[in-house]
Amino acid sequence: MARTAAAKRTEKVQLNIRVEGEVLARFREYCLRNGLDPQGQIVLFMQRVLDTEFDFQQRLWSALKEESS
Repeated sequence: MARTAAAKRTEKVQLNIRVEGEVLARFREYCLRNGLDPQGQIVLFMQRVLDTEFDFQQRLWSALKEESS
């Protein structure tokens, strides 16, 4: 049976960053000790930053609207 809608795949890109060797080594050790995926943790952190920024902007907009009423 054929699908009526094509599966939507999110585009992924590679991110190259430079960090001190000690920082990377300690981060990897932390992830290993806690059973975490280092790449996954970085992606989760990035998502939390974006979610927090959006939440902050929403709160600021709400406060400004309330103040102007």
